[in-house]
Amino acid sequence: MKDEPGDRGSRAGETVVLLVSGLLSLLPYLVYRGLFARLYWFGDEFDLIDQIDRMGFWRWVWLVFAENFVPLFKVLWGGSVLVFGGSYAVMIALVWLTHALNVALLGRLMRTCGLSWSAVFLAQILFGLTSANYETLAWSVQGSAVLSVTFLLLAMDAFFRARPAWRTVGWVASSALSFSRGVLTGPVVALGVMLNRGEGPRGSLAARARTVGLLILPSVVVAALIGVLASGNHQHMKGHGAEAAVYGLWYYCANPAHYLLSVESYGWHTVAALGLLKVSLVLWALARGTGRVRVLFAMLVAFEMGNAALLGIGRYHTGILTTLASRYQYASLLGIAPMVGFWFSRMCGRVPGGVSAGRAIAAVVLVALGVTMVRGWGPELEPFTAWRGTESRRILLVDPDPKPDAVPGIPGLRMDRAKGLIEKYHLH
Repeated sequence: MKDEPGDRGSRAGETVVLLVSGLLSLLPYLVYRGLFARLYWFGDEFDLIDQIDRMGFWRWVWLVFAENFVPLFKVLWGGSVLVFGGSYAVMIALVWLTHALNVALLGRLMRTCGLSWSAVFLAQILFGLTSANYETLAWSVQGSAVLSVTFLLLAMDAFFRARPAWRTVGWVASSALSFSRGVLTGPVVALGVMLNRGEGPRGSLAARARTVGLLILPSVVVAALIGVLASGNHQHMKGHGAEAAVYGLWYYCANPAHYLLSVESYGWHTVAALGLLKVSLVLWALARGTGRVRVLFAMLVAFEMGNAALLGIGRYHTGILTTLASRYQYASLLGIAPMVGFWFSRMCGRVPGGVSAGRAIAAVVLVALGVTMVRGWGPELEPFTAWRGTESRRILLVDPDPKPDAVPGIPGLRMDRAKGLIEKYHLH
């Protein structure tokens, strides 16, 4: 059926709103641009540039990095280092622009599934503006996780919009080739195919099975490459299954509420309470959601639980307290924010006084929450950028006699080698 002019206009207006909401997620970056300007190359970034220099760009692209096989991310990251002349400010700006795109894509996905604007805006504020993401958005190598989420959202949206299977599979493969936990994208979208019986792409059981197989294939291939080629805990799990399970469970239960609610304790009572709160919200959302909304929530739950399981395998050796690390919040926020938004929209719908009163209260809450979120970045960035920026610059660029093994974040790299890379690649 041909689109009516009004339908096209409505979709165009919705696109504009989503683009604006994505751009608004750049507010923390713009408000605290002075603090972000302090940041400097750190840790793994020096290791990656060292590898590019020693091996050559294209050979480096196809090598594993820790527990990651991420040639797509490497092409984009390494290419940016070279194209933009070693500017760290540009690298961080690119991470933030990708994040803004993710915020817009999350809103698009939620609207595709029929969720209200109040639900969308609340989810976008939680996911897009919270300072819980400060390390993810202030360290260029974390752009790997951000980019992987971009392709996850594109794959999910393509699925719900019944796009050709090859396009969805392309996004799935891109996600897997951007970040190790991107291998979850294929199974998550495959779950949607199995659950989405009432709407969207349909077909015989055999056709659905073929689609599921295609969606999972890139994840299986990349996971196999990681298992064979990459180093990490996944190769030494014998006797550590319980530790990995506990780590993943604590991570799932505590995040992101522990940070968002400013909880101070972290004993098992606290984690159990936060876990009960989270599971209650998930079950409520799955029970109240219908059609595409329920399928979307089920996919997000699967994504977050899978992320927790893989994180448990990869990081159990670092200790329970690291489950609260800022770099691990991005996936948790993505997994739960749409359900919090759904709950918020339902609560606004119950406000006495009708639709207008509910919208007014929603607007006040959203603005107040957004302002509070943006203001929260200062206290987090001040010490973080002093460590990752001011101090790093002093050691690498100012100190006349630095220790040979004092390269910030990667003491295994010699100081003279780091200084040579800084000069050769104009790292600034």
